[in-house]
Amino acid sequence: MTTSPHQADAGDLRTAVVPEDASADDLSLDEAGAKSYLPELREDPLERRDVLLHRRVAKIRPERIEIGPPRSAVVVPLIGLALTAILLAVIVTWTESLPFWVLPVMLFVAVLLLPMSGLTLVFAVFGAHVVVDRDGNNVSFKQQFLGLGVGTNELVPFWKIREFVVEDVARAQRHAEGDDPALDIAQWQITLVKKSGKRLELGSYNVSRSREEEGLDVVWDVAEALSAMSDAPIRGPIW
Repeated sequence: MTTSPHQADAGDLRTAVVPEDASADDLSLDEAGAKSYLPELREDPLERRDVLLHRRVAKIRPERIEIGPPRSAVVVPLIGLALTAILLAVIVTWTESLPFWVLPVMLFVAVLLLPMSGLTLVFAVFGAHVVVDRDGNNVSFKQQFLGLGVGTNELVPFWKIREFVVEDVARAQRHAEGDDPALDIAQWQITLVKKSGKRLELGSYNVSRSREEEGLDVVWDVAEALSAMSDAPIRGPIW
């Protein structure tokens, strides 16, 4: 038998016990109804790596953790800029041959596309949703879109963090509504909980229910890095 010091559920500090031969398909339920499976721990939680989340990517570095848009987020704004260039080229080239009413429509579309695509591209390349800074001892939640992911919306010093919660929000919602079994999709989420009780979502990962342990491994990997940098404990996983 092997043991893990991490918590097994929301309100219990007991040690989770996992059989050495346990597998993803053969997991038992503990007395609280939570699975006893826990992901493996890294020797160095702040090892340099990128972890893909749902519509976000966590860039983990020893001195800084950034949770921002994935690289694929640049595709849409680049298409918008290309369409803007095409529209402007058509307007300049065929001004005299195009119907009069078509010109203002094309110009209006180009005027809308250019700034929106430009802002989205800047946010996709340079912006971030959340930045955890070891030197600054804080977690900053950045302004979205119009803020270009640069301006700070909320700043949380490390000492104000009570814990990081890792939970399957899809299952939690079903339990709250009294419905069982859980949905076919597991929605693992990392939430920062301040000492005031305020909860701030950091990221999530969606996966089919049959692969929920894989989704937990991904989210736990990020939560472990956040905990190591801020010295705040992790509560979970909450099934």
